[in-house]
Amino acid sequence: MKIRVRLTLFGALVVAAAVLVFGLSLAWLAERAAPRDQANALGALAEGTVDNMLSADPATLVPTRPPVLIDVASSTEPFVLILDEAGLPLYATADVDGAPPQVPAAVVVEATQQGASAATYSITDTVEIHVEARAWQRPDLEVAGVVVAGQSTAFIAEQVDGLRAVIFVSLIITLLVSLAAGWIVSGRALRPLRSLAETTDEIGATGDLTRRLPPSNADDEVGALTASFNAMLERLQAARTELTESLRRQQQFVADASHELRSPLTTIRNNAGFLAERADASAVDRRDAVAEIGEESDRMARLVDDLLALARTDGDLAPDRRPLDLSALTRDVVGRSDINLEAPDPVDVNGDRDALYRLILILIENARRHGSPPVEIVVRRIDSSGVIEVRDHGPGLRIDEYDRVFDRFYQADSSRNREGAGLGLAIAREIVMAHQGAIAASNHPGGGAVFSVRLPAI
Repeated sequence: MKIRVRLTLFGALVVAAAVLVFGLSLAWLAERAAPRDQANALGALAEGTVDNMLSADPATLVPTRPPVLIDVASSTEPFVLILDEAGLPLYATADVDGAPPQVPAAVVVEATQQGASAATYSITDTVEIHVEARAWQRPDLEVAGVVVAGQSTAFIAEQVDGLRAVIFVSLIITLLVSLAAGWIVSGRALRPLRSLAETTDEIGATGDLTRRLPPSNADDEVGALTASFNAMLERLQAARTELTESLRRQQQFVADASHELRSPLTTIRNNAGFLAERADASAVDRRDAVAEIGEESDRMARLVDDLLALARTDGDLAPDRRPLDLSALTRDVVGRSDINLEAPDPVDVNGDRDALYRLILILIENARRHGSPPVEIVVRRIDSSGVIEVRDHGPGLRIDEYDRVFDRFYQADSSRNREGAGLGLAIAREIVMAHQGAIAASNHPGGGAVFSVRLPAI
């Protein structure tokens, strides 16, 4: 069953239940109060008749027969009896089987003695009436008696049944109205959810994560759901973009690694074949072949180490970051070499000592390999960052190489030799990024390339 149908039915049932409970309570209260109300009404009728008799002109107090008598056996209309002191009827507006209704003598006696009395009794096997009696007397006429106002108790049942009928009709009308209102309101309330479902289906069918739900201005749960769904789509799109880029980089990495490994393997294989096939080769040629095998084996070993380092950074391994002094660490890396180091003050950062040691070593090896001496290193604190700057005095970089030098396997034809595979600076960038830092390449105004590393200081 759809949510809209369930909400509509639930709302209608709640309203109907409330109306039903209210109606039943009202009917119960009316049924309990009806006898009292009937007695009060008949008492007022009797007292009003007495007042009329006391204020009437003696000439008008002549008993007359009403043109139409109330049949107490079949009617619930109130009637009036005027009795004399002996209880005999002087006037009646109703009859039972052709005679005025009988009033118990005890009612007449009590009313005569106390001024008022009441009773409920049966006048036939099927008819019960309630009467209210009030005494009257006209001293000027030397007459007295009792006025009796009566009514069938079936009147109470008629009133309660009428009220129940009204409640039942009201219940039906309320149920229909609540169904219609619930259907309309739930439809408007669920419209954004239908849009959400349709958009979700379209995204599932097309894979288009750029789709978004129209923003909702309503400050309610539906508006919050719309915002959350759009935010989820943003995250999914970003995750897919990141995954796509990661797969692309992985594919490129595998392709580049295969290419770089193929070259030393080819050289080793060619030299091994030469040694196996040319047994008559001179000692010099054989020594050169063995030496080249050794060089290419060392180069391949370095390449494999670099590939493993990159694989670890691609695996998002968190560095073991601890407080350390960049100045002291750089001095340990430089040691007794001819590098000019300027690190007068401690620069404290949170970092992985082994990873940062390798970072500094990579920058120094890059400056030595592709620049000219002397290599200069400056370690200092700038604002909230620890900064390492490594400068060489070589030809520097082209502007278009400022970013490309950090790409994997990148080598500039004019300045790179076959000693490296173009992975050092890529590893350096990954180390810096793992420490939430930044690395940049530029040229020094006085000549040579400068590599700057910024790490959050403590």
